[in-house]
Amino acid sequence: MDLHKQAYGSNLCLFRRLARGGIRGLVANGTTGEPSHLSRAERVAVIKTHRAALDNAGFQNLPLIVGTGVSSTWETIELTKEGAEAGGNFAMVLPPGYFKSSMTNTTLEAFFTEVADASPIPIILYNFPGVGGSNGIDLDLSLIAKLAKHPNIVGIKLSCGNLGKAARLSALYSQDEFAIFMGLAETLLHGLTGSGISGAITGLANDAPKACVNVYDLYAKGDLEGAKKAQKELSAAAEIELGGGIPAMRYGCAHYFGYGGESRRPFQSITDEVKAKTVAWLDPLMDREK
Repeated sequence: MDLHKQAYGSNLCLFRRLARGGIRGLVANGTTGEPSHLSRAERVAVIKTHRAALDNAGFQNLPLIVGTGVSSTWETIELTKEGAEAGGNFAMVLPPGYFKSSMTNTTLEAFFTEVADASPIPIILYNFPGVGGSNGIDLDLSLIAKLAKHPNIVGIKLSCGNLGKAARLSALYSQDEFAIFMGLAETLLHGLTGSGISGAITGLANDAPKACVNVYDLYAKGDLEGAKKAQKELSAAAEIELGGGIPAMRYGCAHYFGYGGESRRPFQSITDEVKAKTVAWLDPLMDREK
């Protein structure tokens, strides 16, 4: 079996559905894409496949964000350059967490500055203390605010879920100066109304892009009551992100749309109980998605 062709075909179906669902951009090798389970060559191949599938589906102008952060400054720079050559428009970079005890603000500032200086594409910081790559590192406000002044650092994804941090950053910088994205679907409307965010980069959008976009669009049109109702429905399904995780989100795509497959080891196949919960979480949104 030609795995590249199989992946390309699945990605083409996914990307068409996401783009037609109204998303404003796409991430390759983000957390949901399991980049820690991929070789360096596979990470580059994933980016090329994303870009080719988008272009061939008629979405040449849809921005592609590529995850490139690893624990080495040198390799992060190399991955970022390779990601740009493969078709990435922005690089999303986690802090290096392997030697966490040595990662002072001074060290982290140097890491992100060196990466941004060397990168041919703009950098989006990725604050996600809960993943192994970050190893619990939570970028603090003063460091983020300082890094935001770098001309090649253009935004941040806050998967920490800290809406207060988002609000303080939005008070310092306009959205044009420094974009702020939440990482969980359940925080989308709260972030838009109270924290001045630009949007969300969320795993749930793989299963329910239209539901995510609907919250944003209703808010942008000034229909706050409609947005609240849409967010309530989205938040009920967002349990999949924390309660089910990546394997459940993959199962949702496979169950409803016929692609997705299983996660790589050490992830285990999800149980029938989690499959049933996944369907219960997503079913209320599927009339809109199909």
